Amino acid sequence: MWRDPGQPADSYYQVRPECTDVPKSKFKIKAGKTLSSRKWQAAFTPEGYLDISKTLGRIYRGGIHPSIRGEVWEFLLSCYDPKSTFDERDQIRQRRRVQYARWKEECRQIFPVVGSGKFITAPVITEDGQPIQEPLVILETTQRWRPLSRW
Repeated sequence: MWRDPGQPADSYYQVRPECTDVPKSKFKIKAGKTLSSRKWQAAFTPEGYLDISKTLGRIYRGGIHPSIRGEVWEFLLSCYDPKSTFDERDQIRQRRRVQYARWKEECRQIFPVVGSGKFITAPVITEDGQPIQEPLVILETTQRWRPLSRW
């Protein structure tokens, strides 16, 4: 009996048109093996506890569907305890957002253009140590930054 080769997952990963050298994804979504959104939701109890053993087995056999990859990885990377409830995870998420905002503000105080969209990263020297003479790089590296006004 022939096995289903799966459907390519490339449609879930947007690639900018100017990036022409990006290889196609080798990951294939295999019906019945890939951890789907439905199976992911079914792995939780009504309180929000996760049955990680069944989930890990399915991930091992068929991978994670791209639509839930970020959410699943939060558990795989131990950002959340599988024994945590929905409410506990919401509290953790809110605390992390507050902490991130604090860190971002601290960075802005150290370097005011953080998060302003005005800062670019570009090499200012070539590989052999010579300065780059492109006008945009020169402008960005010589312009004096002043603190953003507080509204």
